[in-house]
Amino acid sequence: ETHLRRGLAKMLNAGSANDIALLKNTTEGICTVANGIDWQRGDNMVLPRDEFPSNRLPWLALEQQGVEVREVDIRSDENPEQALLLHMDNKTRLLAVSAIQWTDGLALDLRKLGSACHQEEVLFFVDAIQQLGAIQIDVEACNIDFLAADGHKWLLAPEGLAVFYCREGIR
Repeated sequence: ETHLRRGLAKMLNAGSANDIALLKNTTEGICTVANGIDWQRGDNMVLPRDEFPSNRLPWLALEQQGVEVREVDIRSDENPEQALLLHMDNKTRLLAVSAIQWTDGLALDLRKLGSACHQEEVLFFVDAIQQLGAIQIDVEACNIDFLAADGHKWLLAPEGLAVFYCREGIR
């Protein structure tokens, strides 16, 4: 397990194997983040409209706690990243995106999103299941705070094994 976590940390350019956990699937990682933040009534979070259900439903469940979930139509704007960023404000706690959209393969500019989140002190979550193992992803360069991805797609791992990354300063 330690060898695997070290390899995954290197693949993601994470600071340490301690930043990596092995979970059963992407959804478990998403739920870990959604339920692990100390949300306050009036907080909001932003995500693209038409996200895969596992990267949408856990966030929508936060509305029961008074968290506003802002779903953004990123395909109606020539600049999907800017569309997301325009929906953030001083009450935004988290931006959650799929690195590559499942419906049409749209690849978001994670560096641009992560840089803006870092500057605005907004947490940045990435569902990387459609990217990890096919296209390089660098959690440090992209200022990603959390990342989750099943291994059964491009990593060719068995079902029931996922990588979860959490930045040390966030833990």
